[in-house]
Amino acid sequence: MKVTLLNYTKNGIKLIADAVRVSGPFFNSKNDSNLTKYMIKHDFTSTIEHVSFTLLLKDISIAISRELLEHRLASHTARSTRYSDEGKTDFYYPKFRSNTDKEIYEKTLQYIQEQYVKLKENCGYETARYLLPLATHCTYVWTINARSLINFLQLRLCKNSAPEMQELAKQVKRLVEKIYPEIFGSIDCRGSQYKICPEPDKRNCGKYPCKE
Repeated sequence: MKVTLLNYTKNGIKLIADAVRVSGPFFNSKNDSNLTKYMIKHDFTSTIEHVSFTLLLKDISIAISRELLEHRLASHTARSTRYSDEGKTDFYYPKFRSNTDKEIYEKTLQYIQEQYVKLKENCGYETARYLLPLATHCTYVWTINARSLINFLQLRLCKNSAPEMQELAKQVKRLVEKIYPEIFGSIDCRGSQYKICPEPDKRNCGKYPCKE
């Protein structure tokens, strides 16, 4: 998996601060950076929607590309399996408890790929693509505003998120935090905002006390 930043809103901190000041003159006493941090700290985040990022997500699995669709306030473009030859594509490999499990996984993927190649020669990509497993790598262009991205990071940095999705969230955060630390520097899992974990006790990682 590799995440690349294709584009983002320039001068985003000034843009956010200017938007905040429209709402009330009492915000004029803070500089742009501190005002943005104040909005993040107190979860007054509608103004950060004016800032957005476009990311290239290369070699993520079809499985987590489906999960990305749960983040609906974003724009999604994926490589088309209808028009692309997936006969030599790579696959996502999770961690296995034993070599036997890994061997089963590899042999199954190899068999599917062989059948895909045979079918596409007779029926074309559009028909053969229905054989593709969720482990198939895909490439994805994703545009999302800063507020929705914070929601994504808080959910997907959680230890209960799928391992592949956690890795995606970590890579995304490293990129956007370098650009706008005022927005993303304090962002972690959902428990980080109010120091209370909303997960049930059995799913709690121990970093923050449970809401219950």
